[in-house]
Amino acid sequence: DRVTVMRDGQFVDTLVTRETNRKELINLMVGRQLKEYYPQRSVNLGEVIFEVKNLSGLGDENVSFSVRRGEILGIAGLVGSGRTELASIIYGVVPKDSGEIWIEGKKREIRSPGKAIEYGIGLIPEDRKNHGCILFNGVRFNISLSIFNKTAKYFVVNSRLLKETARSYVNKFNIKTPSLEQKVLFLSGGNQQKVIMAKTLAANTNILIFDEPTRGIDIGSKQEIYKLMVDLVNQGKTILMISSEMEELLGMSDRLIVLCEGKYMGEVPKEQFDQRHVIELASGHH
Repeated sequence: DRVTVMRDGQFVDTLVTRETNRKELINLMVGRQLKEYYPQRSVNLGEVIFEVKNLSGLGDENVSFSVRRGEILGIAGLVGSGRTELASIIYGVVPKDSGEIWIEGKKREIRSPGKAIEYGIGLIPEDRKNHGCILFNGVRFNISLSIFNKTAKYFVVNSRLLKETARSYVNKFNIKTPSLEQKVLFLSGGNQQKVIMAKTLAANTNILIFDEPTRGIDIGSKQEIYKLMVDLVNQGKTILMISSEMEELLGMSDRLIVLCEGKYMGEVPKEQFDQRHVIELASGHH
């Protein structure tokens, strides 16, 4: 009979349902300015590096899009829209039902995360504590997880090389840890996320899927993560960014695609970014 709108934990307004409409509610839901600082950069996009064609599985249906080298593609949608499911299919966590994945102009079959890494795809997962790292192991061990096989010779791991690799990423990403052997469990959320990024990049990945990259991270660490992401695309890497934070998507993405209940609803170029329009698409309205 009535609907109350809240934003940022605060009461905005209560309206009589029959006296309001979708547009008014959306205006109340998103009527705010960007509150966080996002790094500015001049976008210099390269050739198409990654493409999916009519990809289906886990409730997603015939999703198609492409991404260029040096681009941050935002993937928007409400809870249950199929964003994380799409990432799981691309990364080989679960098999696709149908469709094609193309990397650098070649069709690839990805049936496992190992194969995804081999083709240069890395995933920074939504649930970092359960799916991104091994909390009771140290920083060095976690960063080394994706390259054990590359550093081993005659089934013996090159511990010195693993240690050097871990130390270089700790310095490069400014990971705050008392030692390389510190258990990841005792690091802050932001530093845990940097460890996962380091592990992913150590495997020489060029197409990075960030699923909720700053969830549960303080504002200072968020800005560090944003800067690292911009540095990566400036180096020629490609990022697919899934986020539930509209400001984050609009502030970081070069382009958006929108999903609703597993269906591709449309693409929004940066010059047409508008929160109301994106939410309308995410709600199922073209």
